[in-house]
Amino acid sequence: MNYEEAQKIPGMIEPNERKMLYEQAKQISLNKEDCVVEFGAFFGRSTNCIAQGLSANPSFTSKCLFYTYDSFECDIEGWFAPHVKAYAKEAKVLHLVKDEGNRVDFESVFKHYLQPYIDSKLLVSVKSELLDSQPPENSIALMHIDSPKYYEEFKIILYRFFPKVKLHCTVIFQDFFYHWSGSLILVVAILIEKNFISLECSAASSLVTKVLRSPTKEDILEIDLIMQNHGKVSKYFDIAIKECSKIQIDRNHQFLPRLTLAKIQWLYSQKRFSEAKFTLQAYLKEGNAFNKEVVWDFIEIFSHGFSIRKLFEIDHDQG
Repeated sequence: MNYEEAQKIPGMIEPNERKMLYEQAKQISLNKEDCVVEFGAFFGRSTNCIAQGLSANPSFTSKCLFYTYDSFECDIEGWFAPHVKAYAKEAKVLHLVKDEGNRVDFESVFKHYLQPYIDSKLLVSVKSELLDSQPPENSIALMHIDSPKYYEEFKIILYRFFPKVKLHCTVIFQDFFYHWSGSLILVVAILIEKNFISLECSAASSLVTKVLRSPTKEDILEIDLIMQNHGKVSKYFDIAIKECSKIQIDRNHQFLPRLTLAKIQWLYSQKRFSEAKFTLQAYLKEGNAFNKEVVWDFIEIFSHGFSIRKLFEIDHDQG
């Protein structure tokens, strides 16, 4: 892998996540016309790692395409704009970021770094909000999900893209081990419990899984019904923690506690304050880690009033 090529692209994924994406793309078994899908490319660091891996994959052919989906824009008053501007400024590509009214467009930054892969026909960049995104015709062999942190958005992928995944497809949930990913953690836990996916490993906040069976429309409707039952679905946080504790977790002391923090955040956002308090008390009584990293994560949750949903909706014109 050309680490310098990926490193020069500004982004949030860590070095071990970059290596993991490269290795997963390099080793997946591809049939003649299988495809690879990514949601949430940002400036293209993760995209580059996957593209490098596919280029080194002996089963990759010119008919195997890599589709990456991103709106490539956000609201100037939303959650994401400060990150866009900061990363672009640090990499000296701020001039490629365009302010158009109240929108910040960063597609030119992505193309600045990924144009060679686009020109080679390996990469197909789709500029689209998730709500408008449609799956490719061919079976999906690898899917990297980095955009939705909420089930409300993830279910678009679940309904439209998961029926296209092939058996043993690798599905990577970036920011799974993240305190703002509560409802995403819940639906992934349901997929685990019902044996649609199995856990493989983690890299920083990313969870790597394998597809055991593709969900039917009836399966997806059942999952959706479970997710709508807010009174009972919270038990799946405990299932997620239990199942993740069985595999080797990268920096376990930092990332595994985020599942509990996500549970507290989700309960608080549902106005289930007593349950949120009990969850934190139980976590501490059991002697679990409350180290510097966990404290800073909790402070971030607290500083945003236990929810960033409104900022997210502003970014994606849902407000």
